[in-house]
Amino acid sequence: MSIARLSDEDARFDDEVKNTEKWFSSPRFAEIKRPYTARDVVEKRGSLPVVYPCDHQATKLWELLKKYAAEKKPLLTMGAIDPVQMTQMAPNQEVLYVSGWACSSVLASGIPYQLSTNGSERGWP
Repeated sequence: MSIARLSDEDARFDDEVKNTEKWFSSPRFAEIKRPYTARDVVEKRGSLPVVYPCDHQATKLWELLKKYAAEKKPLLTMGAIDPVQMTQMAPNQEVLYVSGWACSSVLASGIPYQLSTNGSERGWP
């Protein structure tokens, strides 16, 4: 690898550290205390960029929370007991909470699920 290529790589690394520092200092993370630096994080990343699908949803939720906080209004939500009920409720709610435990226990338990009119009956064999 030539010297020019190494300096290009160093420049990209430094840019990535600056971008991570900027992200760490955003209002979203104002109260977060980290025992590591942006440089530590960038050093441990792989060379391929990773896009996390949940990042889109987290950003969307953060923007909703900021909007309602600015208006000094509560952001009302409801909890769904499983993914089926969530898909039924989603068109009528801005935010839904689905417990990870509830989702995994329904989908991974091997217990048959019978959808009733209210989506809450579970059938046993």
